[in-house]
Amino acid sequence: MPKILTNMHKRLVYNLVESEYPTLAARSHPSFMNIELSRPERDKKDRETQLLGKKTQIQQCVGFRWIVEALVGGDLTWMFEQIRDTRALGRPYTPDTPEQLAMRVKQRLKEHRPVLVGHNIFTDLVYLCKCFLGPLPDTVEEFQVMVHGLFPIVVDTKYLATHDCGSVNPRSSLVDLNRELSHISNPVIGSCSSLCSF
Repeated sequence: MPKILTNMHKRLVYNLVESEYPTLAARSHPSFMNIELSRPERDKKDRETQLLGKKTQIQQCVGFRWIVEALVGGDLTWMFEQIRDTRALGRPYTPDTPEQLAMRVKQRLKEHRPVLVGHNIFTDLVYLCKCFLGPLPDTVEEFQVMVHGLFPIVVDTKYLATHDCGSVNPRSSLVDLNRELSHISNPVIGSCSSLCSF
């Protein structure tokens, strides 16, 4: 017998006890297993505690997901439940509930929609939507409607650099564009109406 049980050993003990001894329950400890008589009330409470722990772990591992939720104006309540003390955000404590704080942030994000800027951004948008928002639409047109519903302004620098340039195979890598534009010390900045006047 090993002196310390691995997770695989523990799983085997769990399965054996569950299938062969229904009146017993196996409890895991860091280096051993404890087998005792089953108590339904306590076992139910333990399962609920484990489920809550797993849910918390999943929410902590969500990583980049909350940023995407914020960009598309999603529900951030789950995130603010983890950040009940807003001092962690560098602001004085406010007595808002997580729901109130989430609604305030969601409202500000709706009022100030983000602008997405990327170079050859189409495949990045496909990947972002597939990973974080769900199944992709069947057609490019439906995808375009979906993306512009989430991100009203999308700027593709590759498209800007190659649109109407007159070349069949334009140079469009960032290195090439930097080389072409590096001689301009102060780029011209203007509103769309001044640039697109007819």
